[in-house]
Amino acid sequence: MGRGKPWFVGLLHGQDWLSNYDHDIDTVLKVLKAARELREMYHNGIRKVTWLDGKMLYLIFYNKSLRTRNSFQTGIYQLGGQATYISPDQVYAPTLPEDMIPYQTEAISDVARVLSRYGDGIAIRIYGDAAKWIIGRGHKIIREFAKWADIPVLNMEDDVWHPFQALADAQAAFDALGWPKDLRGKKVVVSYAYSGGLKPLAVPQDVATMFAMMGADVYVAHPPGFELMDEAMNKAKEYAKHWGSEFKIVYDMDEAFEGATIVYPKAWSPKGFFPPYNSVVDKEGAKAYQDKFKNWIVTRERLEKAGKPYYMHCGPADRGQEVTDEVLDSYEKSLYFEEAENRLHVQKAVMAMTLGE
Repeated sequence: MGRGKPWFVGLLHGQDWLSNYDHDIDTVLKVLKAARELREMYHNGIRKVTWLDGKMLYLIFYNKSLRTRNSFQTGIYQLGGQATYISPDQVYAPTLPEDMIPYQTEAISDVARVLSRYGDGIAIRIYGDAAKWIIGRGHKIIREFAKWADIPVLNMEDDVWHPFQALADAQAAFDALGWPKDLRGKKVVVSYAYSGGLKPLAVPQDVATMFAMMGADVYVAHPPGFELMDEAMNKAKEYAKHWGSEFKIVYDMDEAFEGATIVYPKAWSPKGFFPPYNSVVDKEGAKAYQDKFKNWIVTRERLEKAGKPYYMHCGPADRGQEVTDEVLDSYEKSLYFEEAENRLHVQKAVMAMTLGE
């Protein structure tokens, strides 16, 4: 491929990437193809190109991050551009009209248009406390940025979707399976796993929908009360219907794991304790309910009993709660660190496509 501009640079010039499902299957497959090529370049020692020379990406983190922040900053640097990190507590916090506080906040409509005058893209991460634990509010904020910005807006995770994580997971799965044309005939289980902390719905919803989009038979496993949003599950069912694949919800981890190709056990908090599904934010009630399901933990024995599927998790995994140390550190079919690396490659693909020319 050399150091000239490859086929994917500028392919989606000026477009937002707010959800994988704003785009058709062919476009998502092109992202994965580009990420595969970028990964090959990276491992062949080509780690700096000039495709985004002079481009500036603003990273607005309402929530902390290891993988997301560093993979975005590293990625745009390797593409020839640069990123500026913005913490909302160090500026007048970009805010929806209904939450404005004089001399403490600034309208998202203004922030988006100002940054559009300076740079070439805006990436945002917001969920949980930063979104007041009102499920869907984080996604609304990102959509508000996209409404007003004249440059691409990228979703670095909100309270509904985590698009770049799901893309990285899909890349890891395709790579482990030898890059089949699609994932038809592969059983993928997205399962609840216990954590004592409060976690958003974004990862399980996006991963289940992404694997359905790729044609897999998707099983979502969780205890009663951990149902995911209808918006996400209905989208997954649409893709299952498109491919003629299965989509099932089960309430037992071991039953779901049996015969699986890939298992993805991940904690999330029960939405019934939070608005708009509850009249108040009940964090303590959610934690107390989660504590009833400490046996939803992934062990080597559980994986071996299921037939040794590939293990996946977005990270950071809660060791000793979601999964044992042994699985993360020595299970031979863990894709945990491959997924983390792939964040770099899929994000570079989308940045090259949307910010490139």
